[in-house]
Amino acid sequence: MAARPATRATRDRSSDVPVRTPVRDLTRGAASFRIDWDVRPAYDFVFSLSGDAGETDDLPAEDRAWLKTARNSLPAGVQDAARKLFESEICINSAVLLVDRPHVRTARDFVDAFAKATPAEVIRGVFEYSHREPDLADLIDRAIEGDESAISALEKTMPAHKRDARIEVIRHPEETVSAMGDVLAAWSDVFTPIEPRVTEILERDYAARAADRATLDPGDLIERTTGGVRWLPEPGVRRLILAPSYFSRPYNFVMSAGDWRLFGYPVSDDALEATDPLAAPQAVVRLHRALGDETRLKILKLLAGRDLYLTEIAQQLELSKPTIKHHLALLRAAGLVTITESGSVVYYTLRRNRLDDASADIKRFLIG
Repeated sequence: MAARPATRATRDRSSDVPVRTPVRDLTRGAASFRIDWDVRPAYDFVFSLSGDAGETDDLPAEDRAWLKTARNSLPAGVQDAARKLFESEICINSAVLLVDRPHVRTARDFVDAFAKATPAEVIRGVFEYSHREPDLADLIDRAIEGDESAISALEKTMPAHKRDARIEVIRHPEETVSAMGDVLAAWSDVFTPIEPRVTEILERDYAARAADRATLDPGDLIERTTGGVRWLPEPGVRRLILAPSYFSRPYNFVMSAGDWRLFGYPVSDDALEATDPLAAPQAVVRLHRALGDETRLKILKLLAGRDLYLTEIAQQLELSKPTIKHHLALLRAAGLVTITESGSVVYYTLRRNRLDDASADIKRFLIG
């Protein structure tokens, strides 16, 4: 069901939504990990604060407009903090606090849980990726405690992208967590009225994937669910968590800590309710949008030669890694590229069979 704008009167049906714990689905075959399906709107509550939310027409127009209106309705100081901490995605990984708190289902539940967490716990969650690098994790723990030598070391070792903003978060953990709490509390007030609709969409997506869960092996299941991310088992990772998200469309949020890896994956088109009989299927729109950009066509041309790492593509096109990563995300969403992840190794592959679909899909839409 395509979400209606939040400004339209909506009965609060939160008490009607059945409360259930995240669904555990033990994988078929001899996989070294299990797949858990985590179907809770609290993830979307956090992801909807990302600056990428609503930036493409993968989200229906009504909710793109709602996002803009809702953000502008926040108090000025909260808007500034939301842009600095969440729209920038500096603190979007605070969603990892949900993983081991299955009782936290809603936006308001998350606000309550966040308020009970210590600043150190929150900041460690924000820098969830650091657990894969013990030396970096140790530096972050020391920096949170105010160790200036650790902060100086982090300034030298952290990636340049958004480094200054990340260091600022670590340098002032209590102030950062307080500002995050203010944003989350204010955002829960505007998100809660649409939460029942979002929950319905997430539940529909989970139900629609029943056949995939029953028939696909773990690797193919992950790739199809995420729309093109082929994840290879990593040492120490025992749980692969798949959490459907409406507001992340068409992107995946990837997070990890301890013994788990989480994909906040975009719900499928089938989980939405078509409202315009003349509208092209979103798969067609994504495909032709991806092919309608010169840089993305250059990336596809490079991948036609061989699989490549992000750094290789950025170097050959003389563009920044964040720019290339954005283009690759759109190509992945269109089904043109597969991303293969194995620990810290990530490379991209052209899906040649998808190129054959371009003309067939548009012909099927136009003339049946």
